[in-house]
Amino acid sequence: MKMAKFFFGEKSQIVPGSNGHSPIKSAKARPHAEMESAQKDSLTGLVSHSAFQIALGERFKAARMRHLRLCCMIADIDYFHALNRSMGYSFGDAALVQIAELLRTLLPQDAVISRFSGEQFGILVEVDANHKAISLAETLRKTIADHKFVYQSQSTFLTMSIGLAVSDERTKEASELLSFAQLVLRTAKREGRNRVCYWERELISPANKPAENIVVELQKKFAELEREVKAFGTSEVRSLLDELDIPDGMPESHAENVAFIAASIADEMGLNDKQIDTIISAALLHDIGKLGIDPDILSKSGSLTPEEFEEIKKHPLLGAEFLQAAEFFEKELPLIRHHHERYDGRGYPDGLKGDQIPLGARIIGLAEAIDGLLSGSIYREPMSIKEAIEELRRCSGSQFDPELVNIAVRLLETGRIG
Repeated sequence: MKMAKFFFGEKSQIVPGSNGHSPIKSAKARPHAEMESAQKDSLTGLVSHSAFQIALGERFKAARMRHLRLCCMIADIDYFHALNRSMGYSFGDAALVQIAELLRTLLPQDAVISRFSGEQFGILVEVDANHKAISLAETLRKTIADHKFVYQSQSTFLTMSIGLAVSDERTKEASELLSFAQLVLRTAKREGRNRVCYWERELISPANKPAENIVVELQKKFAELEREVKAFGTSEVRSLLDELDIPDGMPESHAENVAFIAASIADEMGLNDKQIDTIISAALLHDIGKLGIDPDILSKSGSLTPEEFEEIKKHPLLGAEFLQAAEFFEKELPLIRHHHERYDGRGYPDGLKGDQIPLGARIIGLAEAIDGLLSGSIYREPMSIKEAIEELRRCSGSQFDPELVNIAVRLLETGRIG
């Protein structure tokens, strides 16, 4: 049985006995295990994709002989294509080089580090316990998130999603490790990005467990299945939306940006994984109701008439109606319906006020506003981080929940969102 588990932020505790984010001691100038004859990536100087595949087989055999475990990580830069579009390919190239240097600094000297694909990095490192691999991956994730990437006069913050798998006595082929790491990487991206997701195999047969634990185990399996079904459904609806291409003047990455910002706020608040999962899937689907709005109104570049704005205001209700037939979106429906309510009660569709508005809807409404301020639209030019913070504070207590605004401002000021 496969189990995908996640890290998201500093509060996460996944593995019993893990001591958290242990510092990785290393010297920046140390050489890594990048076989002298291996083909190198011309931009970063790291091992190429083909050389990584060769090293994977060799390291897998060596680890088995030494009775160690081989950890395979695939790390993917979040929203890299959007970065290239907004800041230029030269900035993107500079960011790749800087990430390569950070990986060289943080990883043990015998690690294999690869430019696996365009914005992906492959990593191989021997470990003697799973929790050490997870701690190392989380250190990489956090270091990247905290690093300010600078090129010429431009600067920004980036995040990475990481999928990892660690070999065990039942891993027969090196290719299994890579497949598992890629599989859980997709899960990490789908579940909100800026996460470490790892593959864990169940080692103990349920038949050998006490009867009372079988119920607990089944509950865990059903919960995992429910999560995968919902994630698959969300992914399918998102694919349909991409194909239909709603002409609302928002960037292609708008829904993903809103999901990431909303998840970051929810995580900072200390919400549990189930609550964050619901917020993420609702955020990804929050604008589905726009499929029922006249495209000419959605794409209008000038001011909307009162009648046109009334049409736009129908989209939260339409979105909830569209998804009502899918029972596994039951928890998302009120978040989608109410994400345009205002804290002062002057929003729509129901004029809810303050705590009457579901917390997830308040978070998504704020996250959508933040992405709109920073990304811009057909109605406005993008704002700077400073300008966006000023606008959020101006609307605190009227349009937005003041507590959530304080959290969002803190995340913007520290570069964790934006």
